[in-house]
Order: sequence, then C-alpha cells, then structure tokens
Amino acid sequence: MLDLKIPPIVVLSIFSGVIISIPFVFPFYEVKSIWLSTIFIISGIVVALMGVSEFRRLKTTVNPTTPEKSSRMVSTGIYRFSRNPMYLGMAFGLIGLVFYFGNCLSWFGVAGFVAYITYFQIIPEEVVLKRIFGKSYEDYCQKTRRWL
Repeated sequence: MLDLKIPPIVVLSIFSGVIISIPFVFPFYEVKSIWLSTIFIISGIVVALMGVSEFRRLKTTVNPTTPEKSSRMVSTGIYRFSRNPMYLGMAFGLIGLVFYFGNCLSWFGVAGFVAYITYFQIIPEEVVLKRIFGKSYEDYCQKTRRWL
C-alpha cells in the first residue's frame, strides 16, 4: 500500500513533471497567463509556508510520513480555514504551472495530484490523528474543510 510511503514533495515533483511534459507531448490547447501563473505560485508558496510556520510555532512534527509523532493538534492560524494548507499550497503551485505552460490537458496533473494526496496521504493522516486526538479532532474535521 502506498499510504504515507512517498513524501508529498516527491509526489509534487512527479506531478510537476507531468504538467510540464504535457505541452511537449500535446503542443496544442494553449491558454497561457503569466499573471495567473505568478498569482497562483506565490499564493501557493505563502499558504504552504503559513502551514509549516504554524506547525513549527506549536512545536509539532511537520514530517508528513510520520503523523503518529504529532504532539499537538493544530487548528489555529491558517488551519482555521483548511485542514491541509501545505498540500493546498502545493496544488496552487501546480495550478500556477498549468497557467504558465498553458496546456489545458495539464489540468489532469492537478487533478491527479489532488486525488493521490487525498487518498494516499491525507486520509491515512486523518486516521492516525483521529486515533491520537479523538473527539477534538473529529469536531475540528466537522467545522474545517479538508482542502478549502
């Protein structure tokens, strides 16, 4: 099973490669926007770093392959709006790549990333966090969306 085995940064790199490669394989369907690309990439970096910063501020693990080492449940800062701002930031960055390279088929790379991260990273993390933090984590899940 792939659950929690491949670090999200590796998954991000793989899907970035897919998004970048698609225009070379299918050099049509172009809709480029450097402005949207820049906005999404910068927003993605900011959102992801806000997530990392909140974890560090509360002194809990940032390592996505070992959620069992979580010492605190984080529901403050950007985590009031998204349970997964680091992954959301990565997805924003991929959307920025789609707009930069401009190939409409590259949206499949974003969808693939979101699906993979949801099923092989986020859901397994949630299982562990429910076991560690119990009802308080379940309550948090009820009031805060997984992505946005």
